[in-house]
Amino acid sequence: MHLARRQEPASASSKVRRICVALRTHADRALGWQSSCGTDALWSGVGVGDSIIEELKGYVGFGPDDVQALRAFHPTARPHFEQIAEIFYDRILAHPEARQVLQGGESRVGQLKRTLVQWMDGVLNGPWDEGYFELRCRIGRVHVKIGLPQHYMFGAMNVVRRELESLADELPAQAPQTRRALGRILDIELAIMLHTYREDLEAQRMAAVGTLTAGLSHEIRNPLNAAALQLAVLERRVRRLPEQQQAGALEPLVLVRDEIRRLDHLLEDLLQYARPRQLEQMPVDVAQLVGQACQLLASDADARGIRVSIAIDKGLTARGDSVRLREVVINLVLNALDASKRGGEIRIKGTKKGPAEVELAVEDDGPGVAPEQREKVFQPFFTTKAQGTGLGLAIVHSVVTQHRGSIRLEATEKGGAAFRVRLPGA
Repeated sequence: MHLARRQEPASASSKVRRICVALRTHADRALGWQSSCGTDALWSGVGVGDSIIEELKGYVGFGPDDVQALRAFHPTARPHFEQIAEIFYDRILAHPEARQVLQGGESRVGQLKRTLVQWMDGVLNGPWDEGYFELRCRIGRVHVKIGLPQHYMFGAMNVVRRELESLADELPAQAPQTRRALGRILDIELAIMLHTYREDLEAQRMAAVGTLTAGLSHEIRNPLNAAALQLAVLERRVRRLPEQQQAGALEPLVLVRDEIRRLDHLLEDLLQYARPRQLEQMPVDVAQLVGQACQLLASDADARGIRVSIAIDKGLTARGDSVRLREVVINLVLNALDASKRGGEIRIKGTKKGPAEVELAVEDDGPGVAPEQREKVFQPFFTTKAQGTGLGLAIVHSVVTQHRGSIRLEATEKGGAAFRVRLPGA
């Protein structure tokens, strides 16, 4: 191997729909599901909270004027937060099912009310950054954890909107801008709330898939191991035959052996996808990581006549599990090898992106991925290869998402495929 819009939304409901689609897209891609959004370059995975909150702010047109309006409104609204919290939870407790969930005594409701007051402080005072997004997700997970149905939360959120807008109307000169700012930030809040409920649903789904896969794998592997053992015994007996009789008998045996290995690899891929291992996070030297992965694939690249060039920024360090991240690089390079023709080149680049993020790119000179298929490449079992399992890129996506990173597929200038992985820096 050679190493060398902002567009003004028409209504509050349309804004909610748009940003819910945005967060749904992130959540769907986190599991490799197909999104309804067609784009030339896809960012997949939950990624860094800051990128999501910035995208959502862009969707609703949340800008400096809204920041100024909300912070100017905060001193007027702050004295009313406790009263709004009372009304908010009174509305929730009016529903028998929700009341049953909250029957942990006044202490639980009192704690939730205090959390709501702090939440309203953040809504009007910010800062509306990664920390804001993560805090909102944690609050939503509390509601998920205690089993509070989401439709009650969505209905009760209208109480907050109505009460805050009523207070804004007491300041006629600032009311229009304050109402617009409130509408935009509360629409974002609803979308984040939906996101946390979907997270829980998907976590339950993956846990169920993992349990099922582990059980099936155990049941399938037992007869596979027995078949492989008997096949080895039969192969030894065949090799004792005269040499002229061996060829005809060995050929089907080798075919069966290869198919057993393929099934075993498929089971291992399924387990990796459905039941990801716990990460052992530590600083990872990106150049060393890529070098190790490429060394394992050097003979394969040489046999295909494909050149692999590596350009990693000096001292580039990511934070993550080196074993799992090496699997990511291996899968991406194998994918590029399969896509490239003899005499082609694979380019691996590593660069620093901002103070807390690194990007690793794997580019090839192959035919690329058709736009209508780019939404599907991270789905499990989707493949365009005759011998592919369709789990390689799904596993890559799963590992990257576990690292709170993101992965993008785009076309190169020559029409090939470029996978760009972003990970937290160390």
